[in-house]
Amino acid sequence: MKKWCSVVFFVFFLFGGVINSFAGLTAEELLQVLIEKGIVTEDDIVKIREGRIEEIDEEWKPSPNEKEFVVKSARKPMSINFKGRVQARYTSIENGDLDKVTHQKAFDDSEFDGFSIRRVRLRWYGDVYDRWKYHVQLSADGDQNEDKIDPETPDYELKREDIGVKLQDAYFVYKAHPFVNVRVGQFKSRFSPSYTTAGPKLSLCERPLVIDKLARKREIGISLESPRHGEWDGRTHGAKIHDKPFFYAIGLYNGNSFNHMRNDNENFMVSGMFLWRPSPHFILGTSYAYDQTGYDYETTVLGKAEEDLVDGYYKYPIADHKVANNLQLWDFNCAFDWKPVHLQFEYITQDGDESKRQYGYGIQTQIDLTDKFQLTARYDEFDPNVDVDNSLDCRWYTVGYNWFIHGQNIKWQLNYSFREEMHGEDIDNDILVTHFQVLF
Repeated sequence: MKKWCSVVFFVFFLFGGVINSFAGLTAEELLQVLIEKGIVTEDDIVKIREGRIEEIDEEWKPSPNEKEFVVKSARKPMSINFKGRVQARYTSIENGDLDKVTHQKAFDDSEFDGFSIRRVRLRWYGDVYDRWKYHVQLSADGDQNEDKIDPETPDYELKREDIGVKLQDAYFVYKAHPFVNVRVGQFKSRFSPSYTTAGPKLSLCERPLVIDKLARKREIGISLESPRHGEWDGRTHGAKIHDKPFFYAIGLYNGNSFNHMRNDNENFMVSGMFLWRPSPHFILGTSYAYDQTGYDYETTVLGKAEEDLVDGYYKYPIADHKVANNLQLWDFNCAFDWKPVHLQFEYITQDGDESKRQYGYGIQTQIDLTDKFQLTARYDEFDPNVDVDNSLDCRWYTVGYNWFIHGQNIKWQLNYSFREEMHGEDIDNDILVTHFQVLF
């Protein structure tokens, strides 16, 4: 019996430990390898095929000099991996009256007309022990002096987040079960497929406009989620696709954005994300988030706070016995891939007690002309207040290309956006953006 157990154990080890090496072997070829290694004899193979396994057990007799030994499974040692990314950018924007239009964060402001360093990322990641992994990422983007941004400009907080030296990620992942990972720390909240797409693999220079404006982004918290093996869809050229039929994530976060190392009130943000892949070419998903903002910040969506000189912090006038703006967000998305064409759609709507409903969506496509060259296009629509029609309501049409000089490691992107204001005067704010990316 011991010899047969040894054979079974060896076959299991062979498939589990070196499966990549023998992935192309047929059953007959594998048996031949076992014979050549001296694990089994040709006579044993005949008996196995004929179902006479017990005869192998009866024939095995340990010699007096033979010693038994135990093979222990190896544990993963701690590992440290380092990677980095540099994106050099050139921007040319039509400088109309840009105070009356929608911006996409800091880098399409007129002050960034010219050359800039759009992104520098340095990250360390690896295994801690068996089921534990860690990930830390730092960023240095553009102008490092945040004080140069006027606090009165629209999306002041978004623009501040977009520049300077910052801690982007700091989290660990525990593989609690084959179907459950526990992620704890500061990371991209599980809400939007477009936002959780890896930055170096973006098919356009920036994410869809509605993602920057409304999607829940990096937060400090905890998420229970199914393991993810690759990217969501074909927008990430050359990347492995997460081909499992389902993905889910349930998260609890502070809800006050990233790099606020503590919660600023007694409220939390909860979110849920679900993706379904009914076929290899199609994926459908939805997400929900409930967030409460305001209370301690000097300036938020609630407006300007009044400083309490006695307690030493900022307070908002309490309306209807509420001290925060209760926000509800929905995300609906889908993607279609049939090489060489890749399509994605994502719609987000947000409503709150103290703010008007706003919505936006993006439709983008990539067409692979060759393995190294890809055409891209996207339509963005965003309305920050459905009850008011003004020049902040916008439609953007973007066209461009990706040249994969050495895959994603060395990539040249170019985008041109035709920006239209949905209501009011049409303002000159079309923009040309080109990136040169190097990963190391």
